[in-house]
Amino acid sequence: MKYSDFIEGLPVEEIKRIQDRLLEEAVTYAWKHSPYYMRVFRERGITPSDIRGVDNISILPLTQKENIQEDNWAFLSVPREEIAEIVSTTGTTGDPTFVALTAGDLERLACNEERSFGYACAVPEDLFHISVTCDNLFIAGIAYYRGLIKLGASVVRIGPQNIIRHLDLIRKLRPTGIVAVPSFMVQLARRVSSNGVSAAELGIRKIVLIGDSIRDEDFRTNALGTLIENAFGNVCFSTYGITEAQQSFCECSIRQGLHSHPDFAFAEIIDEEGFPLPDGEMGELVLTPFGIEGMPLLRYRTGDMTFKISGPCACGRNSVRLGPILGRRNQKLKFKGVTLYPKNIENALLCVKGVINYQIEAFTGDDETDNIILRVGYHGNGEDFRAELCEMIKAKARVTPKVEVEHPEQVDKRLYEGGSRKAMTFMDRRVKRYG
Repeated sequence: MKYSDFIEGLPVEEIKRIQDRLLEEAVTYAWKHSPYYMRVFRERGITPSDIRGVDNISILPLTQKENIQEDNWAFLSVPREEIAEIVSTTGTTGDPTFVALTAGDLERLACNEERSFGYACAVPEDLFHISVTCDNLFIAGIAYYRGLIKLGASVVRIGPQNIIRHLDLIRKLRPTGIVAVPSFMVQLARRVSSNGVSAAELGIRKIVLIGDSIRDEDFRTNALGTLIENAFGNVCFSTYGITEAQQSFCECSIRQGLHSHPDFAFAEIIDEEGFPLPDGEMGELVLTPFGIEGMPLLRYRTGDMTFKISGPCACGRNSVRLGPILGRRNQKLKFKGVTLYPKNIENALLCVKGVINYQIEAFTGDDETDNIILRVGYHGNGEDFRAELCEMIKAKARVTPKVEVEHPEQVDKRLYEGGSRKAMTFMDRRVKRYG
């Protein structure tokens, strides 16, 4: 399969014809090669001839993460000797799942990121500082590395190090771009500021942010993004990626949604019952990636809540865009009559000076309703700080949870409880879940 970045500029009707063909190919491939889909198709009485393009994709059953966790290697669709690399999810929402990639899948991954970095205005003359790990079975690091190399840009592959090491390299090598999680950029800005230097003096002109979203539902910069943009300027590009689908989406310079790559995946938004939602309505993102050899997926429920925009972008591309990721389906909270996601509270925390770290814990109360405890790491007297926190959370999230102020080291232990490689800022201990 060959990839071309010209597809986004094609008329919508032509894009749909291409996706119709690619979906039919993906279904046929899974039916022939995937033990999991062979079984599911047989049980449902489905054959590839039943699928005639994206208009009747709903004939296909939804695939959930639990399906992969229950029988991970039933999704392997190539002989083991054709596996080039194995990656895994973080395991923050259950047992980690393993994803096997062929050499072709790695090339597809590089092409996807080459195009995404192009959206973020990256050029061959750039030097990018990669602050995320390229090891520990983490797909994003190798994807960004391979994509930038394919683009022709230069790379500083440092990964997780203490902030002083990062700052020292940035000052010496003067990268023009950086790939990082938003919290790292906030930490970097604060470190530079404490030394009496402006973050803008570092010379970073392109910041590609992974993980947490920096946009609100209306695409305005949220509190997290504002902290970064106030320090570095309006040079940030938000991205979204999903390991299982080997897929990512990235903003363009217009910053009005995350562009999909129509020859790499088909995106749907569904409601809680699994029915498709129209443009602009928030629901769960479902992805069908195209061209995957190792572990193909059909209609994969990502668990991420967002919305879809099908109209043309001012940048000239006609590909479908996704809104910001507003939360996880199973993290939806209903607290004292207000429906919210942990991100609503997180955005409020970022507006309060002195917050070192935090963890939001949800649990089922004696009345069988959702309850929330917010634990915040802070140095100093906590009473005035607690009052300011409660006021800001009520203003931003419209709720007032129980707030406990702790020493940052105590919160840090909670964040990495059980040896997690990713900070668990939301701990769900509810007996019953919504969605």
